[in-house]
Amino acid sequence: MSQREADLLERRHLEPAETWAGNAKTAGLVEMPGVVAWVRCVPSESGSGGGDVHYVSVCPSGIVSRIALADVSGHGEAVRMLGERLRELMLRYLTALLQVGLMRDLNRAVREELDGVHYATMVAVGWHGPRGLLVVTNAGHPPPLWYRAARHEWQSIQGKRASQRGRTVGVALGLLDDSGYDRTVLKPEVGDLVLLYTDGVSEALNEAGDELGRDGLMNIAQSIDARSAEAFGSQLASALCLFRGKAVPADDATLIVLEFVALI
Repeated sequence: MSQREADLLERRHLEPAETWAGNAKTAGLVEMPGVVAWVRCVPSESGSGGGDVHYVSVCPSGIVSRIALADVSGHGEAVRMLGERLRELMLRYLTALLQVGLMRDLNRAVREELDGVHYATMVAVGWHGPRGLLVVTNAGHPPPLWYRAARHEWQSIQGKRASQRGRTVGVALGLLDDSGYDRTVLKPEVGDLVLLYTDGVSEALNEAGDELGRDGLMNIAQSIDARSAEAFGSQLASALCLFRGKAVPADDATLIVLEFVALI
């Protein structure tokens, strides 16, 4: 991590009923009940790709935490609109562990309020600390990666992309009027990590024009220190910079690393 990025690094504890958000250059460590999130967002210099938006929230009782990461097909007004609606709906669904209602309402908002050209991919996770359950819902977003500390192994969290009672499941927000959203329920252990990322990460190009790809991202993840969200995230960011070299990123790139810790 560069000195400039280190200067932007902040550590904060998210209080119940609070929402933390960002869609500008940032790096930070956010603490929630039973989970710590390391976040790094770097907007592209070209402005030709999509715009990333992320939100983190904790319900008033401190039981349910939610992390959402979206990638909008555009910048400016499209990103602002999705960011406003996402924050509004994150607050509305603060106490709901499942994300189906959140995704359904966001899909409707994108279709009704944007110009029919823009769409957004999004992954949302709901964490129930006392039960130790993580619910993952994906709308056309790159699949998260899960590090299982007891096994020292990484795996991809793949959702369904099939029909659900006549509806297509798992497509990006804003593409279909009646899209369904499935859920994948996991039970992470203390020490496990989950990596959320946008396609500006997995589709990064090096100076030769070669794409990193999801397999390349997995290979990097398997080769670096996974003892904590902060250690892993910092090393992953450095590895991505090394891969790109002098190539200028064409898209925003956001990393969110979740680390599951013991409830106090």
